[in-house]
Amino acid sequence: MTATPDINHCLQQLSASPDFQVLSRLQPKTLFNSPDTTTPLHKVCFLDTETTGLDTAVCEVIELGYQIVEFDSQGYLYRVLESQNFLNEPEGHISAEVTSVTGLTDKDVEGHHIDWDFVAAQMADVQLIVAHNAGFDRPVVERYHDIFSQKVWGCSVAQIDWLGLAGVGSKSQEFLCWKVGQFFYDAHRALDDVQALTQLLSCPIGETQQPALGALLPMVRKAKSLVKAAGAPFDIKDLLRARGYRWNADARVWQKVLDDADLESEMAWLLDHKTPNAQVLKLKATDTFSVRAQ
Repeated sequence: MTATPDINHCLQQLSASPDFQVLSRLQPKTLFNSPDTTTPLHKVCFLDTETTGLDTAVCEVIELGYQIVEFDSQGYLYRVLESQNFLNEPEGHISAEVTSVTGLTDKDVEGHHIDWDFVAAQMADVQLIVAHNAGFDRPVVERYHDIFSQKVWGCSVAQIDWLGLAGVGSKSQEFLCWKVGQFFYDAHRALDDVQALTQLLSCPIGETQQPALGALLPMVRKAKSLVKAAGAPFDIKDLLRARGYRWNADARVWQKVLDDADLESEMAWLLDHKTPNAQVLKLKATDTFSVRAQ
């Protein structure tokens, strides 16, 4: 909808008042910045899935959306090279609960199947995949094609300090779009979510007003390890949980992924809390957020 002069006048008045915040409907971009011949550019894929459930080991993809976009080492975005959305008929049924969130029904996806080899070909020269909750999306899509296991992943939930840099305590993508980007969109369809995430990560945050993607990139580049608190006493389980450890029921151990720069202090803390036999597994750049880091 094109804003009329009357609407524009109202928007200006509302925006000038501290008592109102004006949100605009997202208008997906195909160009964020014009590339030049001197800035080396790379390719990032922003990705989202809609699935039949929340168990990454068994849930099925019913929709896949992604955009491949040029970016530079500072996190600035340039041209959108690919924008794709695919439906996929699962072997099981889509529950009423999933339909209430995504709007997708069995009839919507009937007869639709994702050509995963086509997707892989488009992602062949992508240097980075980013999802808003990569810990969910990555294990799911890795079950469908090896290309996803070969890539470095970033997570806009876990790897951006939204509170410190933008003053936003919630990591909900919709809420971040409202507070940081001042826009709204039709959430919970794959490509809509991807286009919103792309726009969100192009927004300037922090004192330097660097794009949000620029805050994520240094976190992606950090070497990481999986620490298993083997033999930890039962009475420190709440302390472990508070430090970000989670219980691996299969291995019966508390564990977490952390940056190698924090490894020495973490091992010292474990030793002080009667856990001298903690195990450390060095992770490859392509392991983060995968089942290999769980």
